[in-house]
Amino acid sequence: MESHVLDLLRVLGYPTRLRLLALLAQAELSVGELARALAMGQSRVSNHLKILRDADLLAERHAGSFTFCRLNVPAGAAGDLWRALAPGLDALDDRQADKRRLAALLADRADSRSFFDRIAGDWDLIGSDFARGTGRLEALSLLVPRELCVADVGCGTGYLSRALARRVGRVLCVDSSEAMLQRARENLRDVPATLEFRQGSIEALPLREAEVDAAFAHMVLHHLPDTGPGLRELSRVTRPGGLVACVELLPHREDWMHGAMADTRLGLEPAALAADFRAAGLLDVAHEMLDDAYMVEHPSGRKISLPLFLMHGRRPAPPA
Repeated sequence: MESHVLDLLRVLGYPTRLRLLALLAQAELSVGELARALAMGQSRVSNHLKILRDADLLAERHAGSFTFCRLNVPAGAAGDLWRALAPGLDALDDRQADKRRLAALLADRADSRSFFDRIAGDWDLIGSDFARGTGRLEALSLLVPRELCVADVGCGTGYLSRALARRVGRVLCVDSSEAMLQRARENLRDVPATLEFRQGSIEALPLREAEVDAAFAHMVLHHLPDTGPGLRELSRVTRPGGLVACVELLPHREDWMHGAMADTRLGLEPAALAADFRAAGLLDVAHEMLDDAYMVEHPSGRKISLPLFLMHGRRPAPPA
């Protein structure tokens, strides 16, 4: 018992630790907030917190990457000693400055909450403009099982293949142009996932029946005079229950894209494409507009933004 009391006296005989405990008696604070309230470096504060934690004078709560601390008054000698010391803490050097900084910190907390209360009605306009808008999709893509094998049909130079390879185990890059495939090989040399490159058209894919878990065709279908054969092939190479997904342009009037971009059709009607998906034997067919656009340069030099949509469906699974 004597040794324990002496240890407590050594812990509580350091003014900075008493200042820390006095702050934590007023509010639960993160390590960063404690450093701000004490006007002290965060690493130095962390060292003192470790000593207080080892002495059972500290309780902690973890929220993400943040650690919040509060005073823990244990039973026995430690609690008795703290209660004896607490009334005199305001006489410590720097204690009044600590209290002022803590009051400012807590006021900032309240201001932050009231700020968001005030602007909630306008936040969709002022708080949702991002440089590319892909952050939320990156977060959602973490839900994709890593072991999937997917096909990027009409892969071009590997734009979509790179994104797919970051989230799945194996990507089959398919394109009718050997030159495009060669460029894709060069562009994707740094990708750690397993990549395979196969030359072939969407109407006669160089893939086995049910070889992939999902098949993607990004900006491919509007190059075809008839989407039916291509969609049937996408369905064929996808395992039962697997996903077929296509990103496409909405109908537009940029006639010059016939020649400049080899576009057979100036976009696709979602309703008509949905019917083609169903005719290819796909189920649960649905489409959604994308928060994205295809940016092209008109021959005059002006930039044009063309809306995009996503169509998807599933190959029927066998009866249970």
